[in-house]
Amino acid sequence: MPYAVQVEFRTASSFLVAYSVNLSRGGLFLETDAEIPTGAAMTLDFTVPGAGTTSLNGVVMWRRAREDASIGPPGLGVEFQDVAPQLGQVIDRLVGAFRGVHILLLSGDRQDRTTLARNIKSIFSTAEITQAADANIAASVLTHEIDVAIVDVDFDLEGGLAILQAAKAQQPPVPTIAITSNASYRERAAQAGADELLANPPAFADLQVVLVRALGKPVAIRPLEGSGAVDAG
Repeated sequence: MPYAVQVEFRTASSFLVAYSVNLSRGGLFLETDAEIPTGAAMTLDFTVPGAGTTSLNGVVMWRRAREDASIGPPGLGVEFQDVAPQLGQVIDRLVGAFRGVHILLLSGDRQDRTTLARNIKSIFSTAEITQAADANIAASVLTHEIDVAIVDVDFDLEGGLAILQAAKAQQPPVPTIAITSNASYRERAAQAGADELLANPPAFADLQVVLVRALGKPVAIRPLEGSGAVDAG
């Protein structure tokens, strides 16, 4: 194949989320600035904790350039060939050992936490949600084993920003979702490394889309030696 990349997932849980919403439907979006033409053949090596590396062949079906950033990040839409036979045993093994999704929820308002936790459970019934009323508590339980951190920055801006930064400092980084109704807070949350931004309070449909996207996003996309250059966006 003229182009080959390694797609690395931070946890088996994140891979299973990506599989359920993308791979099982036959494709994957790769966020990248690489100038790869539509129709190009690709090999993707998926590195998944607990499952090793599995290869899939695909074709670039569409591209989004950086100048089209208003509708989404730049990248490639890759359609796979024969997903089920190649990933079947990997999926069976991971599902058998699935521990559920671990979510850290930081919000100073008890009612807001309760509502958010209920909505998260409606999206991921197996989710284990650790609720924190302040940044100190959140910091004490934030580890690399958290699958995603949801942070309400309206209640405590500085504390919320500190948790966003602490999540990015984990190895591998923990995906983060910042919730705020303040435009300037949104800018500061993005600067602190928030992967996703939501209005406060978030609509259920928006929470669902953003939560799935944050959980299923690969932690790294890198070219394999000797292949066409593909740099992560």
